[in-house]
Amino acid sequence: METAACSWCTKHRPLWRVHRLASNQVICDYCLEWHYRALDFLGGAPPAGCQVCEKSWQLLSDSTPGAVVRLYVVPKDGYLQLMCAACVAPYLPKQKQLYKGTRFGAEALKTS
Repeated sequence: METAACSWCTKHRPLWRVHRLASNQVICDYCLEWHYRALDFLGGAPPAGCQVCEKSWQLLSDSTPGAVVRLYVVPKDGYLQLMCAACVAPYLPKQKQLYKGTRFGAEALKTS
């Protein structure tokens, strides 16, 4: 079976599971679905969970009793991704230029 590598997650998927963009990049249905989930979340829909660690919203909520669970929508690899606090922490310092001068940057990058 022929496959193509997704330009974002780099996994090889069958050709029927990938879309070739005008930029000649390939995005798989998995990454595209997470991009749409991030857009829905920005519009007020309940979050699906964290794309990186794949924990559901319910699991994230249950594992932090009494605390506010936060998910972050960040542009990564050319599309929007939903990340929990644990997964976004190592990513943010690599992308300081995106958040420099913002309130989010000031709070999220305190230790960097």
